[in-house]
Amino acid sequence: MKTGKVLLTAIINLFLTFFLIECLQASEPLFGGASLMKETEVFQRLTAAVDSIRLIDTHEHQVTDDLRLNRQVDLFFWIVQPWGFTQNTDSDLMAAGLTEEDRVFISDPSHDPEQRWAKLAPYWEVTKYTSYARPVIIAAKDIHGVDDINESTWRTLNEMIKAANKPGIRRKILHEMAGIDLLILDKIVWVDSSLDSGPPPRTVMVKRFDDFTLEDNFVQPEAKDIHAIGEKYNMQIESLDDLLVTLDRAFEDIIRRGYYVGLKSAMAYDRIIRYEDTSREVAEKIFHEIINRPLTRSERKPFEDFMMNQVIRRAGKYNLPIQIHTGAQLGPGNDITNARPTHLLNLFQKYPETIFVIFHGGFPYMGELTAIVKNYANVYLDMCLMPVFSMSVAKEWLHKWLETLPVSKISVFGGDCLFLEGAYGHSVMARRLVAETLAEKVIAGTLSVEEAIKIARMILRENAIKLYALERFL
Repeated sequence: MKTGKVLLTAIINLFLTFFLIECLQASEPLFGGASLMKETEVFQRLTAAVDSIRLIDTHEHQVTDDLRLNRQVDLFFWIVQPWGFTQNTDSDLMAAGLTEEDRVFISDPSHDPEQRWAKLAPYWEVTKYTSYARPVIIAAKDIHGVDDINESTWRTLNEMIKAANKPGIRRKILHEMAGIDLLILDKIVWVDSSLDSGPPPRTVMVKRFDDFTLEDNFVQPEAKDIHAIGEKYNMQIESLDDLLVTLDRAFEDIIRRGYYVGLKSAMAYDRIIRYEDTSREVAEKIFHEIINRPLTRSERKPFEDFMMNQVIRRAGKYNLPIQIHTGAQLGPGNDITNARPTHLLNLFQKYPETIFVIFHGGFPYMGELTAIVKNYANVYLDMCLMPVFSMSVAKEWLHKWLETLPVSKISVFGGDCLFLEGAYGHSVMARRLVAETLAEKVIAGTLSVEEAIKIARMILRENAIKLYALERFL
């Protein structure tokens, strides 16, 4: 009986051996072998092609070298942003329960690193798996060779980051490692006013005119100071006419400077981005009230609407695309419904000569934005930061947008970071997103490899060059 079982086992093993040999020798391997081989080859070809593309980075908040080198840049700078600016990773930390008081403590380099880590660690442990944290982890691994950020590694990584903060780090990380040819800087006035003398190398800028609405904007706290606006442009502003003349001077100033390639508005953080028509008479009346007494948001809104219309009309006149923040609001407590792209429909219709670039893919209102971009020639889609919201969601929608929109209307990469290493990590994610999405389309038979490579160059580089007229800077 025992001999029979041994014999049966031997026969089964012999059969399996011949079966496997046949599988290996077959012209069409079983179990999807040929398909897997093809998928690997396609992905490798597209990854190599995508990695060779010199990127145009459509949206950054990078500080200048001088500001970075004069501050202590460390691991906590990566994860918890200083200067009260909530961005990416620390937004998730606060969603997990980190208090503003502890966030400020952690971001302050004068405090003991052990105490800072003790406050950070419980929240980092539960947010390190999110897409917001991925650029930080990628940067730690690729730049400093540290595979994870945890109790065992953070001290070493912290010292490595501080030691690397030397002249030339910007060029090394952004232009050599990330492969960014040119980046568009969204100026944050209160971070570094020295940018008035011009941006760093390989950098152009967009101008915020939200201050001309005289709103109390958290990004530009000087916005409500009408005297500061007048002083900057050598005007004494006592009437609406004076303010409009100053606005004209501001546009003439950025044209003269030559390194501004567009405008930017982030008013969605403070109010709904529905800008109604307001008569000049009503705007004039509210203007005088604003400069004499505090107004509620509802009282001042018609004036803000009037001024935003003035800015957008001039954007069209000077051929300057306007980037508009829509969708997800970083930091706690913001009203996401303020930022729906559909609120802007009346502006798209009223100003067909103005180019609107809708940021962040409208996340989470991607479906609405798809219909808008598909139907308005003057509206473009920018996925900046979207891979960092969610790689899987970004891939799903890049698939859909490549199927529904002219490919010339899509841009994928904008690092949207204050620190160089975060922009690098985001660039790695954006390249991976494009390579994987296009490989899946090639494998599905909807694109050839050559078509996929052409599309990759467009959505990572060429579309932005054309949209912002960047040829002269390259």
